[in-house]
Amino acid sequence: MANDDNPRGLIPLDWPSTRVHAYRITTGGDVFIGQAVDAVAAGYISAITMTGLQPALGVVVGFTGPFATGLATADPFLDVSDITPPTGGEPSGDRYALVADDPQQQYLIQEDTGGTALTLADVWSNLDLVFRGPTGTVTNGNSDTGWANLELDASTIVQTSGAFAQVIRLHEAVNSDGTRNAVGDFAKWVVRISQHRLATTPLPNIAV
Repeated sequence: MANDDNPRGLIPLDWPSTRVHAYRITTGGDVFIGQAVDAVAAGYISAITMTGLQPALGVVVGFTGPFATGLATADPFLDVSDITPPTGGEPSGDRYALVADDPQQQYLIQEDTGGTALTLADVWSNLDLVFRGPTGTVTNGNSDTGWANLELDASTIVQTSGAFAQVIRLHEAVNSDGTRNAVGDFAKWVVRISQHRLATTPLPNIAV
Protein backbone atom coordinates (compact mmCIF):
# COMPACT_ATOMS: atom_id res chain seq x y z
CA MET A 1 0.00 0.00 0.00
CA ALA A 2 1.63 3.21 -1.18
CA ASN A 3 0.77 6.66 -2.43
CA ASP A 4 0.28 6.94 -6.20
CA ASP A 5 3.28 8.32 -8.10
CA ASN A 6 1.76 10.88 -10.46
CA PRO A 7 3.74 14.15 -10.65
CA ARG A 8 1.62 16.91 -12.23
CA GLY A 9 3.05 20.10 -10.79
CA LEU A 10 0.88 22.62 -8.97
CA ILE A 11 -2.84 21.89 -9.36
CA PRO A 12 -5.24 24.66 -8.24
CA LEU A 13 -7.77 23.47 -5.69
CA ASP A 14 -11.44 24.25 -6.39
CA TRP A 15 -10.87 24.03 -10.15
CA PRO A 16 -12.67 25.10 -12.38
CA SER A 17 -13.92 27.95 -10.17
CA THR A 18 -10.32 29.17 -9.82
CA ARG A 19 -9.65 32.75 -10.95
CA VAL A 20 -7.79 32.62 -14.29
CA HIS A 21 -6.45 35.32 -16.61
CA ALA A 22 -4.67 35.15 -19.98
CA TYR A 23 -1.12 36.51 -20.28
CA ARG A 24 1.18 36.74 -23.29
CA ILE A 25 4.13 34.40 -22.88
CA THR A 26 7.67 34.80 -24.21
CA THR A 27 10.11 32.34 -25.71
CA GLY A 28 12.67 30.86 -23.37
CA GLY A 29 11.76 27.22 -22.82
CA ASP A 30 8.84 24.81 -23.08
CA VAL A 31 6.08 25.45 -20.56
CA PHE A 32 3.76 22.84 -19.04
CA ILE A 33 0.48 22.89 -17.14
CA GLY A 34 1.17 23.04 -13.42
CA GLN A 35 4.30 25.15 -13.86
CA ALA A 36 4.68 28.55 -12.18
CA VAL A 37 5.34 31.74 -14.16
CA ASP A 38 6.17 35.35 -13.39
CA ALA A 39 5.98 38.74 -15.08
CA VAL A 40 8.79 39.97 -17.31
CA ALA A 41 9.24 43.13 -19.36
CA ALA A 42 6.71 44.51 -21.88
CA GLY A 43 3.68 42.77 -20.38
CA TYR A 44 4.88 39.22 -20.98
CA ILE A 45 5.29 36.29 -18.61
CA SER A 46 7.86 33.52 -18.54
CA ALA A 47 8.49 30.20 -16.79
CA ILE A 48 10.61 30.48 -13.65
CA THR A 49 12.86 28.45 -11.38
CA MET A 50 10.69 27.53 -8.39
CA THR A 51 13.31 27.85 -5.68
CA GLY A 52 14.03 30.31 -2.87
CA LEU A 53 11.99 33.50 -2.71
CA GLN A 54 11.45 33.58 -6.48
CA PRO A 55 8.33 35.71 -7.07
CA ALA A 56 5.50 34.14 -9.06
CA LEU A 57 2.44 35.56 -10.78
CA GLY A 58 0.65 32.22 -10.65
CA VAL A 59 0.43 28.76 -12.19
CA VAL A 60 -0.33 27.76 -15.79
CA VAL A 61 -3.60 25.85 -16.30
CA GLY A 62 -3.77 25.96 -20.11
CA PHE A 63 -2.80 27.75 -23.34
CA THR A 64 -4.52 29.55 -26.18
CA GLY A 65 -4.03 32.19 -28.87
CA PRO A 66 -3.18 34.07 -30.87
CA PHE A 67 -6.21 36.23 -30.03
CA ALA A 68 -5.98 38.03 -33.38
CA THR A 69 -7.29 34.91 -35.13
CA GLY A 70 -9.66 33.78 -32.38
CA LEU A 71 -9.13 31.40 -29.50
CA ALA A 72 -7.29 28.38 -30.82
CA THR A 73 -7.76 24.88 -29.45
CA ALA A 74 -5.70 24.60 -26.28
CA ASP A 75 -2.40 22.76 -26.67
CA PRO A 76 -1.36 20.13 -24.11
CA PHE A 77 1.84 22.11 -23.55
CA LEU A 78 3.55 25.13 -25.07
CA ASP A 79 6.53 24.44 -27.30
CA VAL A 80 8.81 27.45 -27.76
CA SER A 81 8.73 26.87 -31.52
CA ASP A 82 5.04 27.88 -31.42
CA ILE A 83 5.87 31.40 -30.27
CA THR A 84 6.87 34.40 -32.34
CA PRO A 85 9.47 36.36 -30.33
CA PRO A 86 8.12 39.77 -29.25
CA THR A 87 9.26 42.56 -31.56
CA GLY A 88 6.94 45.29 -30.33
CA GLY A 89 3.21 45.75 -30.71
CA GLU A 90 1.08 42.60 -30.91
CA PRO A 91 2.91 39.92 -32.93
CA SER A 92 0.52 37.70 -34.85
CA GLY A 93 2.21 34.62 -33.43
CA ASP A 94 1.81 35.55 -29.76
CA ARG A 95 0.62 32.72 -27.56
CA TYR A 96 -1.21 33.10 -24.27
CA ALA A 97 -0.92 31.14 -21.06
CA LEU A 98 -4.03 30.83 -18.90
CA VAL A 99 -2.78 31.50 -15.38
CA ALA A 100 -4.39 30.92 -11.98
CA ASP A 101 -3.21 34.21 -10.47
CA ASP A 102 -5.13 34.67 -7.20
CA PRO A 103 -2.52 35.31 -4.45
CA GLN A 104 -4.72 33.35 -2.02
CA GLN A 105 -4.92 30.32 -4.32
CA GLN A 106 -4.03 26.97 -2.77
CA TYR A 107 -2.45 24.19 -4.85
CA LEU A 108 -2.16 20.43 -4.67
CA ILE A 109 1.30 18.96 -5.33
CA GLN A 110 3.05 15.64 -4.89
CA GLU A 111 6.10 15.16 -2.66
CA ASP A 112 9.25 13.61 -4.11
CA THR A 113 10.98 10.42 -2.95
CA GLY A 114 14.42 9.20 -2.02
CA GLY A 115 15.08 11.20 1.14
CA THR A 116 13.50 11.98 4.49
CA ALA A 117 9.76 12.34 3.93
CA LEU A 118 7.72 15.22 5.28
CA THR A 119 5.60 14.71 8.40
CA LEU A 120 2.59 16.54 9.80
CA ALA A 121 5.02 18.46 12.01
CA ASP A 122 6.31 20.12 8.80
CA VAL A 123 3.00 21.88 8.07
CA TRP A 124 3.61 25.66 7.68
CA SER A 125 7.22 24.99 6.69
CA ASN A 126 8.55 26.10 3.31
CA LEU A 127 10.05 24.08 0.45
CA ASP A 128 11.30 24.44 -3.11
CA LEU A 129 10.00 22.51 -6.12
CA VAL A 130 11.95 20.07 -8.26
CA PHE A 131 11.43 18.55 -11.73
CA ARG A 132 11.39 14.75 -11.77
CA GLY A 133 10.33 12.46 -14.61
CA PRO A 134 8.30 9.30 -13.91
CA THR A 135 11.42 7.12 -14.07
CA GLY A 136 13.43 9.37 -11.79
CA THR A 137 15.12 11.34 -14.56
CA VAL A 138 14.90 15.11 -14.58
CA THR A 139 12.56 16.36 -17.30
CA ASN A 140 10.25 19.36 -17.24
CA GLY A 141 7.06 17.66 -18.30
CA ASN A 142 5.09 15.17 -20.35
CA SER A 143 4.56 16.40 -23.92
CA ASP A 144 1.63 13.98 -24.39
CA THR A 145 -0.40 15.00 -21.33
CA GLY A 146 0.96 18.52 -20.97
CA TRP A 147 1.51 18.12 -17.21
CA ALA A 148 4.68 19.41 -15.53
CA ASN A 149 6.83 16.79 -13.78
CA LEU A 150 7.08 18.97 -10.68
CA GLU A 151 7.19 17.84 -7.06
CA LEU A 152 7.89 19.21 -3.60
CA ASP A 153 11.58 18.80 -2.81
CA ALA A 154 11.50 17.49 0.78
CA SER A 155 15.27 18.00 1.12
CA THR A 156 14.86 21.80 0.92
CA ILE A 157 12.58 22.24 3.93
CA VAL A 158 13.09 25.41 5.98
CA GLN A 159 11.06 26.84 8.86
CA THR A 160 11.42 30.42 7.67
CA SER A 161 10.01 31.96 4.48
CA GLY A 162 13.13 31.23 2.44
CA ALA A 163 11.61 28.78 -0.04
CA PHE A 164 9.14 28.88 -2.94
CA ALA A 165 6.05 27.19 -1.44
CA GLN A 166 4.52 26.96 2.03
CA VAL A 167 2.91 23.70 3.16
CA ILE A 168 -0.62 24.22 4.47
CA ARG A 169 -1.93 20.69 5.09
CA LEU A 170 -1.89 17.07 3.99
CA HIS A 171 -4.43 16.56 1.21
CA GLU A 172 -7.44 14.35 1.88
CA ALA A 173 -7.47 11.90 -1.02
CA VAL A 174 -7.72 8.20 -1.87
CA ASN A 175 -5.05 6.31 -3.83
CA SER A 176 -5.82 4.00 -6.74
CA ASP A 177 -5.52 0.97 -4.44
CA GLY A 178 -8.16 2.34 -2.07
CA THR A 179 -5.78 3.49 0.65
CA ARG A 180 -5.75 7.06 1.91
CA ASN A 181 -3.10 9.58 0.98
CA ALA A 182 -0.55 9.40 3.81
CA VAL A 183 2.77 10.95 4.81
CA GLY A 184 5.69 9.33 3.01
CA ASP A 185 6.96 9.06 -0.56
CA PHE A 186 4.67 10.72 -3.14
CA ALA A 187 2.35 12.18 -0.47
CA LYS A 188 0.00 14.87 -1.79
CA TRP A 189 0.17 18.22 0.04
CA VAL A 190 -1.69 21.52 -0.18
CA VAL A 191 0.61 24.54 -0.58
CA ARG A 192 0.62 28.24 -1.39
CA ILE A 193 3.14 30.42 -3.27
CA SER A 194 5.35 32.17 -0.71
CA GLN A 195 6.16 35.30 -2.73
CA HIS A 196 3.20 36.15 -4.96
CA ARG A 197 3.43 38.96 -7.52
CA LEU A 198 -0.13 40.16 -6.73
CA ALA A 199 0.12 39.97 -2.94
CA THR A 200 -0.96 42.92 -0.78
CA THR A 201 2.65 44.06 -0.35
CA PRO A 202 3.77 44.99 -3.88
CA LEU A 203 6.95 43.48 -5.28
CA PRO A 204 9.49 45.62 -7.19
CA ASN A 205 8.53 46.81 -10.66
CA ILE A 206 9.55 44.80 -13.73
CA ALA A 207 12.34 46.49 -15.70
CA VAL A 208 11.36 47.44 -19.24
